[in-house]
Amino acid sequence: MNKLLLSILLATSIHITQAQRVSDYTIDVHFFPKDAQMWGYTVSDKSFMRGSAKVEFSELNVDTLTFYLHGELKIDSIISENKAIKYTSEKIFYDMDYSNIGLRTTIDFPNAIKKETITVHYSGFMNPSRARSLSDYMRVNKEEGVFLRGYYYSLWFPAFQKPDEDDYEVNFKKITVKLPKSFNAVVTGKLLSETIENETYTAIWKPGRNKMSNIQCAARQYEIIARDNTFVYCVDDRQSGEKIIDYTHKLKQLFYSNLRNVQNTSSLYIVEMPEYGNISSQNVIGISSDLYKDFDTDLHSKLTIAHELVHPYVSIPVTKENPFSALVVEGFPSYFHLYGLKKITKSAEGFDLKKYMKGVEKDYITKKQTGKDRRGNLLPSEKPILKISFDEIGQYKDVFILSDRVRLFLYHLWGEMGDKNYDKFLKELFQFDSINYKKFETLIIKYIPNYENNLDIWLNKIDYPKSLQIIE
Repeated sequence: MNKLLLSILLATSIHITQAQRVSDYTIDVHFFPKDAQMWGYTVSDKSFMRGSAKVEFSELNVDTLTFYLHGELKIDSIISENKAIKYTSEKIFYDMDYSNIGLRTTIDFPNAIKKETITVHYSGFMNPSRARSLSDYMRVNKEEGVFLRGYYYSLWFPAFQKPDEDDYEVNFKKITVKLPKSFNAVVTGKLLSETIENETYTAIWKPGRNKMSNIQCAARQYEIIARDNTFVYCVDDRQSGEKIIDYTHKLKQLFYSNLRNVQNTSSLYIVEMPEYGNISSQNVIGISSDLYKDFDTDLHSKLTIAHELVHPYVSIPVTKENPFSALVVEGFPSYFHLYGLKKITKSAEGFDLKKYMKGVEKDYITKKQTGKDRRGNLLPSEKPILKISFDEIGQYKDVFILSDRVRLFLYHLWGEMGDKNYDKFLKELFQFDSINYKKFETLIIKYIPNYENNLDIWLNKIDYPKSLQIIE
C-alpha cells in the first residue's frame, strides 16, 4: 500500500512539473521608454526596460504556477482574459541569471487562468553585474547598448522552470523590440519588419521553435553592412565588416560548388559585441569588438561563421529512425566547416588543419580514458556513431563522438583519398537523396578500395586503433 501511494505521488509530481511547461511565447519589450516609471515614480531610462509576455500552456493542472525574472525587474500585473490574477513575488538566489538574483513569482490559484493563457507585464532595470562571472557581459544601457541572452544567462522574459531544470524548446511566435529611433536590434530568428514611427524604432522577429537559452537580443546604434543574406551589425569599423562579408561570400561559393548545390536563402546576422560577447545561437553570431577588429587572425570567429553557414550544404534527407540521422544532422556540420576554412585559406595565412585535428584527437583519447571533458564534467556513455539516435543528438553534439570521432573519421577519409578524390567523393555524397550503410559504403569503396573493415570500426565500434590515428 505504501509503495502504491509513493508511486502515485511520484507520478503526480512528475506530471505537475511537466504541466507547467510553456508551449508558446509572444513577447513585447521596450528599452529606454521616455515615460519610464516604477511604483508611480519617474525614473531614469538609462537602464530601464518594460515588457509584456503572453504565455500559453498546453495544459494547466497544478497547485501553483511559478516563474522567474531578472532580480531588478518587478511585476506590474498578470492578466488572463482581461482579469487580474493574484500573485506573490520575492527575490531569491538564482544562479541561472548573471546577477545571481532572480525574482520568483508564484500564482497560487492557477484555476483562475482562462484558456491556459496569461500575459505578464513587468518593468525595471538590467544593470551590469560581475557577481557570477567576469565573462557575463549582459546589460541594458542606453549609452552602451542592449546585450541579453536567455535562460542560463539573463532572464529578460519570464522563465517557467526551476534553477536546476534543463532548458527546453518553446514556440516563440513573435518578439517585438522597441527602442529610440537611432537604434537597431537583432534577435534570434527571422526579421519580419522594421519601422520608425513617433521617434520609436520597432523591430518584429520570429524565432519559432527554439530553446529558451538561444533567445538573445542585441541592440545598439549599429551600422549595417548587407550582402547575399549576410548582415554585419558594426559600431563604426566598416572595413572589418566588409572583410567578414567577403569571407562569408567565399565560403558560400565554395560550399555551393563542392558540397550540395542548394541556394542558401536563410539570413545570417553577425553582430559586434562587447568584451566576452563571442557567442553563437542559431543564425546570430556575436563577435567581441577586439576580435571583430582582428578578424583576419581570429580563428574562433572564422570557424563559428563557417559552422553556421555549412548546415544546408551538407544536408541529406534522413528520417529520425535512420541510423545515419545523428551523423547527417550534426556530425557532418561539425566537420565540414573545417574543410571549408582549409580550402579557402592560403597556407601562409596560418590555418593548420593537421595541427588542429591532432588537438581534436588528443582530447578524444583523453575523453575515452577518463569519461570526462576538460572541465571534469561527466560525458554521456561512449557508443558507436551509428548507435546515437536522433533523440540523443543533444547529449553528444559539441561534447563527444559527434564533435570528435566524426571529425577524425572524415579527416581520415580525406587523407586516404587525397585532395582531388575527396572533392569528388563529397560532391557525389551530397547529391544523395537518401542514405543507408550499403550506399555510403559503396561510395567510399569507389575511392578507397578495401576500406570495408575500417568503415565498420569507425561507424559501428568504439575502438580507435593505431592504424586509424593521425600519422605524425
